[in-house]
Amino acid sequence: MNHKISSKLILTFLLLADVHLAQSMDTVSISITEVKVGSSVVDRSEWKNLSLTLNAPLTIDFEPSSEMRGQIFYKVFLDGNLFSANLKENHVLLNELVVGTHVLKITPMNTSGVEGIPLLLSFSVIDENPIETKKTESSNSNISTIHSSDYILGGLILVQFIAIMFLISRKKKSIAAPNPPTVSVKTNSGDDELQQEVIALKRKVTALKDDLQIHQQTNELLRDQLHEVNTNVQDLERANLHLIEQKEKLEQSKYKLELLHSQKEEMFAMAIHDIKNPASAIRGYIDLLNSFDLNAIEQQEIMLSLVSTSEDIVKMSQDMCSILAKAMPEPTLNFKKHNINNVIETVLNQNSSYSKTKKVKLVKKISSQLPELNIDAEKIEEALDNLLNNAIKFAPQDTIVEISSYLKDEKKKTVVIAVRDTGVGLSEEDLRRSFQKGATLSAKPTGLEQSSGLGLWIVKKIIEEHGGKVWVESKLGFGSTFGFELPVE
Repeated sequence: MNHKISSKLILTFLLLADVHLAQSMDTVSISITEVKVGSSVVDRSEWKNLSLTLNAPLTIDFEPSSEMRGQIFYKVFLDGNLFSANLKENHVLLNELVVGTHVLKITPMNTSGVEGIPLLLSFSVIDENPIETKKTESSNSNISTIHSSDYILGGLILVQFIAIMFLISRKKKSIAAPNPPTVSVKTNSGDDELQQEVIALKRKVTALKDDLQIHQQTNELLRDQLHEVNTNVQDLERANLHLIEQKEKLEQSKYKLELLHSQKEEMFAMAIHDIKNPASAIRGYIDLLNSFDLNAIEQQEIMLSLVSTSEDIVKMSQDMCSILAKAMPEPTLNFKKHNINNVIETVLNQNSSYSKTKKVKLVKKISSQLPELNIDAEKIEEALDNLLNNAIKFAPQDTIVEISSYLKDEKKKTVVIAVRDTGVGLSEEDLRRSFQKGATLSAKPTGLEQSSGLGLWIVKKIIEEHGGKVWVESKLGFGSTFGFELPVE
């Protein structure tokens, strides 16, 4: 029987090691070591807002975080299009980039095609043209100048028209008036001068019309340029909006990855801690078989407990393998109606050999009038096992550990399960830190057992997932009582 149990444990840990190796590429990431535009090295502080001019080559040097560098290849994408499917070098050279915003993605992969964490770099390419810039800056002022010149030219034409009409009226008056013969020569001379002035004015009007036409053409050209500038601005705004959307998606992906990583860490901490308790129970059962003269019934009870405890270990190992294979967080709770006293009996049986080895007496005071609770029985068993195992672990020899259950409030329908010991008790500082993750309290296990500081944190997490709460009462030198409350409905 001992040989079978050892074989199951060895198989379990081999499965865990195999799954861990299969998932190793998930942790491989890439970091940039150098960025060059042309032959100039870009300062690290400018990588987040990287910008280069048109026709300037861009070189990105990078390195992987894994020790498997010789076995890693890279997929390179530029703006979502595959740039290189099997890159072996640790640098990328980009030439002939077009104006706009670009996103470079580099994904590591091993020889089996398993991909790691991709690297993303955003940069922009601009076209520096001083002529177009000057035209853009001066377009508004030129348009306003054209409008004002239109009014000035119109005014000048109107003034010249009035002057021409005035001269023509003078000419008619001079022809109609009776003049002596001696004056007629002067009148002809005046008519010639008047005609010359009219011709000169007509030429000026024609020239002004030509100038007005040139200004109107210039005005139309500037309006076309202004429309082109506005179109470019709209394109830039759309590109900027797309970049913002990409940034938000990346931030959401980062948050999901961080949450998944945190959930995996918690799951591993809980699983490893919970494997430790049944493994210690198995050791206690074996010590009982080797150290005491037991009758057939007692031996049969111990063998059944060994089988049950080993099955718990195998089940927890299978759950971890399933979670690792699917890369998903811990499964959700399986709520069903259960009698909490049955859970208490199971936990007492699992810890009976441990208490006998430590010479600690287990006492139960459970109410027979408790209603059924909607719980995940395996998780509540896990939480209660942590409390009872802790009480035995820290209890001195020839002391009592009592487990009780009762209905706290008939109106609110709250069931209480408590584990009380008569050990050394806790200080005020210990009470404040009792249910914190990784908190190691001042009390030491009486049998030199190891304490990880995770047991009470696991209890708190499980009970809160059931909508309940945990509590502790203790006084230094007078023992401690740890308990939790569960709602009936």
